[in-house]
Amino acid sequence: MPGNCLLIISKNEGINPLSLAEEALQSDVIDKIIISDGSNEETFKRLKAKETKTIEVIHEKTYVNTTETGKGIGMINGGIAALKQGFERIAYMDGDIFCPNINKWFPFLFEPLEGDIDIVKVAFSRNPTDGQITRHITKPLIAMFFPNAWEIDQPLGGELSLKAEVLKNLFSTGINPPYGWGIDTFITIKSLIYGYQMGEVYLGQKMHNKKTLTHLKKMFVQCFEEAIRMIQYFYQLPARKKIKPVLRIASPFEMDTVFDEGYMNIKKEIERSFCSFNLMKKMYLPHDTIYYKMKDVTDFNSFYNLSQQININNWVELLYWFVKKYDPLLIDQYYLRWKIRALSFCLHEINTVAQAESRTTFQAKTASNFIYKIGEGAKLDNSSKKVYFYQHQ
Repeated sequence: MPGNCLLIISKNEGINPLSLAEEALQSDVIDKIIISDGSNEETFKRLKAKETKTIEVIHEKTYVNTTETGKGIGMINGGIAALKQGFERIAYMDGDIFCPNINKWFPFLFEPLEGDIDIVKVAFSRNPTDGQITRHITKPLIAMFFPNAWEIDQPLGGELSLKAEVLKNLFSTGINPPYGWGIDTFITIKSLIYGYQMGEVYLGQKMHNKKTLTHLKKMFVQCFEEAIRMIQYFYQLPARKKIKPVLRIASPFEMDTVFDEGYMNIKKEIERSFCSFNLMKKMYLPHDTIYYKMKDVTDFNSFYNLSQQININNWVELLYWFVKKYDPLLIDQYYLRWKIRALSFCLHEINTVAQAESRTTFQAKTASNFIYKIGEGAKLDNSSKKVYFYQHQ
């Protein structure tokens, strides 16, 4: 029976997926690579023409019948292809990576699956201004509603591996996977809900295409909505399995702290956001007054001064109420407040990589402690008890 299959998920990445595949095969632990590609016809044909015995290229909708688009389609399609071919262990990689020596990663993705670990998530060093959806949405929400797993560092990473039976169950039982950016949220949270043992391994720095906060709205919306959907699913289950703590997998990679300082110009990001802040509406939730005041901000200094009032405590409680009183019609309002929180975080709480990771961890721990202290019940409702658990500012 075939052993290890690597899936590369790509869309209009030129021939970079082929370069990744050739580099990955040098690891000597991969039996086959399947590129699930959603590129335009010309790019797809270029990739297809380079197939080999160990590199297969398939269209991202070979096994998925839909007119929709999104990252999830490529991942579902590739997963089905690998399962049909009988592979025991399956890993995923985004097609936009251009790191040298990625072949060194794969022993740490596949070998843990030979033991008790069911799914391996990968953590990378990241620029302090990167990962703002993870830092302020996915990680604290996991910490709130799946407290044993609060220590997971990067739940949204596209690099992961799973036992075949685990992947099959995630895609075919219970709630269906999404077709968009929420697929990584789905895989991480559903794995926790189903009681699978998750491990996380640090593999250095990953170089890939970056997006500023202004270009992350679609990703934010889909990741946030998927987190809400999975939390609601969890609370509707008649019987819940125990959430297992995330295990650390040892690796020889050292923490990388050198990054491009020009990754994101925070001042410009703030100044280009003023027009969108005008769209803010009152939400009548704890601490929201602080965020709503940004509606009237028209210059950087005013934003800088006002945003000093935004901190971990009031964000955690406000995020909790986003879930309790979730309304899909208010998705733009959730987005604007996340953007304000992310900009405030970059301005006031971080100067170094270590500081950014420390504050991110502390915020998740605060979220976990918050849900414990208020005594969240077995039912997810929108009651108004426990308003202003933290001192109102």
